[in-house]
Amino acid sequence: MTDLIIYGDPRSSYVRTARMTAEEKGVPYALKPVAPGTEEIKTLHPWGKMPSMRHGDLHLFETSGICHYLDAAFDGPSLVPADPVALGEMEQWISATIDYAYATMVQQYLFSYILPKTEDGQPDMAAIEAVRPEVRRQVLLYDGALDGRQFMCGDALSLADLFIVPIFFYLKQLPDADQVFAGCDNIAAFGERTAARASFAATMPAAPEETAAAE
Repeated sequence: MTDLIIYGDPRSSYVRTARMTAEEKGVPYALKPVAPGTEEIKTLHPWGKMPSMRHGDLHLFETSGICHYLDAAFDGPSLVPADPVALGEMEQWISATIDYAYATMVQQYLFSYILPKTEDGQPDMAAIEAVRPEVRRQVLLYDGALDGRQFMCGDALSLADLFIVPIFFYLKQLPDADQVFAGCDNIAAFGERTAARASFAATMPAAPEETAAAE
């Protein structure tokens, strides 16, 4: 039995990032589903977010810390570039995804579809239309970063890819996905490459309309 446990809602993009990292490293783990906003999640993460992780006596919270630990502590293909330029790019895109893209693409845009605060419970089209131009601008930034590359930081998968893949997965299922991703051939090819990986299939979440709040 494994003593590596990842806690969180499997529908969370960040929980999926941590799980994909473990899958890519070939590390056995147990997923313990924990719902957002519960007392249990508050005992696992000082800010009540997800995921968190236990490995023996070690307890970690925050996705980036968990993923870096998994990459360094276990054998398997490295998900952190050795080249300093690629390393800097990886950390840049991880931070950009956490600090900017998640707030725009997930909290403001995706949740306006699946967790609207409207009285009738229908998608908040006013909020969606207001934020869509910024979503499109950010998507184009990722598409540009992928130009001439297999993955975000070169020809090898890195942690940067595992942070954005779960977000793009949800966005591509929304009604206006064709508009948001129009002309983004680099992202389309990137999506095909990542969707073909075993880690992608092994961590497939529920349908987006059933997704609970991630972090």
